Amino acid sequence: MSGEKVKKLIRTISVVVLAVSATVVTAPAEAATFTWSSQPLTNLNPNGSLINGGFTNFPTKSGLYVSQCLAPVVSGERPTNCAQLLWVTPTATAGTPGMALPTGPIAFTLKSSIKGNLGDIDCSISQCGLFFRLDHLATADKSEDTYLPITFTSGVITTPVLKTDVLTITLNGAALTKNVPVNLAYRAKAVIASQSTSGLPVVITSATPECSYANGVLTALKGSGLCALSVSTAGNLEYEAARANYPFILALGKQSIGISVTGAKKGTTRALPAQTNFGTSVLYKSKSKSCVVESNLLTVGRGKSCTLTVKAAGKDLMWAPLDTTLKVNIK
Repeated sequence: MSGEKVKKLIRTISVVVLAVSATVVTAPAEAATFTWSSQPLTNLNPNGSLINGGFTNFPTKSGLYVSQCLAPVVSGERPTNCAQLLWVTPTATAGTPGMALPTGPIAFTLKSSIKGNLGDIDCSISQCGLFFRLDHLATADKSEDTYLPITFTSGVITTPVLKTDVLTITLNGAALTKNVPVNLAYRAKAVIASQSTSGLPVVITSATPECSYANGVLTALKGSGLCALSVSTAGNLEYEAARANYPFILALGKQSIGISVTGAKKGTTRALPAQTNFGTSVLYKSKSKSCVVESNLLTVGRGKSCTLTVKAAGKDLMWAPLDTTLKVNIK
């Protein structure tokens, strides 16, 4: 047998072995493409089967949510009752619970009894599957939607029924919804409060380097892009572990000089803020003859009041220019 024929035979055998020993799923032809590979997803242990897999040709437009779902009523439609397993995104921090990098190994556990967002699901008697979809950056885009059926053995299920631990997360007192992004400006005040139904400690970490989190305060370190918080509880004998991700769309920071109205006596000179809260130099101009401004020094003349224009340059991808007015009441 020639060398070329031997190579073709080896490739053919490899393909057959792969088909028998692994699950390989490619997104629909019209999609731009990801491929998921793992061990078979049939005859799984109802008490929990660890699935190890990985992606190739991962989407570039956004990350992917991976969920275990009850099969949709209409084939081809998105399933509605799901339990999210992972958020796979290039912006993930390695080791963050509930998140994974698309370039590394992916691992999660499938069980026959799960708690979906619309209620409990028993995958030993109902058809279930793995569902892949684009994340919150492209919620309406169905081009990467992929549903992969899974089955479980009929063994006795010994998994205890645990209560769902509900996480309540607020930003400056306003409730956040997991996987639903909200705007967050550069260096803006962002106080995070957390609570769990179980009373267990809530662990919060920054899932991306664009934001930092410490002592209940979230800080946007950039004025564009995305960041996210990873939130979890460990679970106990009564409550199952909980985890969720809260994304933020970063916006340009808002500059200020700390005052919008001030007062001064006739014939006096006083210093105005020379820089904004971000350290940018401020340019003042008087709109009337009652006041004269040189650099940041204000000299007050006659009249009841005067108005100054206040401007400062912005910084690309960090903060917006300042363009406002300052009223001076003359005493």
